Amino acid sequence: MARSRTDTDEVVLTLLKGAPTPMSAYQVLDRLRPEGIQSPPIVYRALERLEKAGQIHRLEGLNAYFACCGRDHHTVGTVFAVCTGCRRVEEWSCEGIDDLLGGAAAKAGFAPVGRIVEVRGLCAICRGAARPEDAHGLTAHGPGCECGHGSEG
Repeated sequence: MARSRTDTDEVVLTLLKGAPTPMSAYQVLDRLRPEGIQSPPIVYRALERLEKAGQIHRLEGLNAYFACCGRDHHTVGTVFAVCTGCRRVEEWSCEGIDDLLGGAAAKAGFAPVGRIVEVRGLCAICRGAARPEDAHGLTAHGPGCECGHGSEG
């Protein structure tokens, strides 16, 4: 029996929430084949719906997806910091980034329709500046994140 859109979306979202690093659409498909999801278009449609709903993000540079921490990205600018060592992603709240980018766009006469700011480098753990056991959870959301992911244990 075929899954409904809602069921497929939920399975994809659950997988991404549990993933330690962003996943490509084909990685998602490979992990969900045992669940009966066999078709790339089904996965791509689910990813598109989840992204439009603000439940996941797509990293353009990696062509990969990860679960959103739940913060309202329309009120505070967000920068995605991608570790080139372990591939973890941090969501940083960056007040003023939208104004900065908007001002630069206006000066250039450019009319943006969206933005994704990705920064690549090494996270504190990969640089040896933090211990892995200090990185509670699978995805560090960075300064200003109020999802509470790092407060357990």
